Amino acid sequence: TLFTGACIMAIATFPFSYLQDILHVGERPVVVDVTPGPDDVQRMIKTYSLVDLRDLSARFELRRWRKAGVAVEGRLTAHAVQACVVTLAPVDQEIDERFSMRFDPDAAELSGSDDGEIDVDAFAEDPPDLLEGGRIDLGAILCEQFALALDPFPRAPGAELPEDYLDDGQDAPEAGKKPSPFAILDKLRKREE
Repeated sequence: TLFTGACIMAIATFPFSYLQDILHVGERPVVVDVTPGPDDVQRMIKTYSLVDLRDLSARFELRRWRKAGVAVEGRLTAHAVQACVVTLAPVDQEIDERFSMRFDPDAAELSGSDDGEIDVDAFAEDPPDLLEGGRIDLGAILCEQFALALDPFPRAPGAELPEDYLDDGQDAPEAGKKPSPFAILDKLRKREE
């Protein structure tokens, strides 16, 4: 993908932080359970425009990777409630995602060329994230994985766009076909003119 974990974590500020010292991580996995507190959950609700968020937790297994890096395997579970993009009715989503990441102090050297260009291969394994200062922010990983797991267009069962959102001069779409989202946006633009 174009935005790898390294890119997202480098430019984003997350609503929850949980720093984990990794200096003593060895071959045997270190298991860390993380459950954000009520204030952290409220910040996440606001940041991700949620109606509600319950039962959010993550389990991380950290182990040494290569000479100085760390591999992180994790599982994130949550119950998120978002507003339907059509009706604004609450839409429930159960999240149960597994993920893996790698961190290395030499991440820049492992992932790119010397001229600063980034080659993107959609089928290649993501390069490692940069490991700095002997700690990893497990809260940032939790937030990143949560955001990736959220449905970008939550829709309540049976929610459909009203017919008056169809393009002017166009017939209603055939049964089973949805109107073009671009046609809908164009109609809204024309209304505002």
